[in-house]
Amino acid sequence: MTTQLHKPKTYTVEEFMNLPDDGKRYELIEGELIEMPGSNLNHGIITSRLIRALGNFLESQNQSPDLALTNMAFVLAPKTAPVPDAAFVTAERMVGIDRSKPFNGPPDLAIEIMSPTDKWSEVIKKVRLYQRYQVTLIWVVDPFDMTVFVYRLNPPLRSLLADEELSGEDVLPGFTLPVQALFE
Repeated sequence: MTTQLHKPKTYTVEEFMNLPDDGKRYELIEGELIEMPGSNLNHGIITSRLIRALGNFLESQNQSPDLALTNMAFVLAPKTAPVPDAAFVTAERMVGIDRSKPFNGPPDLAIEIMSPTDKWSEVIKKVRLYQRYQVTLIWVVDPFDMTVFVYRLNPPLRSLLADEELSGEDVLPGFTLPVQALFE
């Protein structure tokens, strides 16, 4: 006797974007709906600090603070639309974008903030997904060790401790933020 394994339903980006609102947050990774747990207070504070710092920097450069994004889906493939905790897209790439839809393409900067339920293996899978789709700069914020891990398209990985400074590098030239400011 053979048994047939039940394959979970896979979704397209269009199906993902048209899901009924069940009060939960999801992202779509290679056709699989991934439920995103609700943020704890620490996660929310760190996200707010990053978005505020990025927005203030953009305004100081006479750019729209709206280029610093949160809770936005980025369509990377027909069945892949991750939702980073925060992101940045250059003004040039935002021209003519339909703001009622997810962004079609990768962010220039993707930011993931570790939660107590996150497993490093899953975070690394997401980093590799971003790299595969040409996200130039990725920050993984680890509030438990007060560290920010900086990934580029090509290694090496850098880890920044609380007494070091986070840089926008060539993605956000001139942007700096003391790592400690995220965790105070």
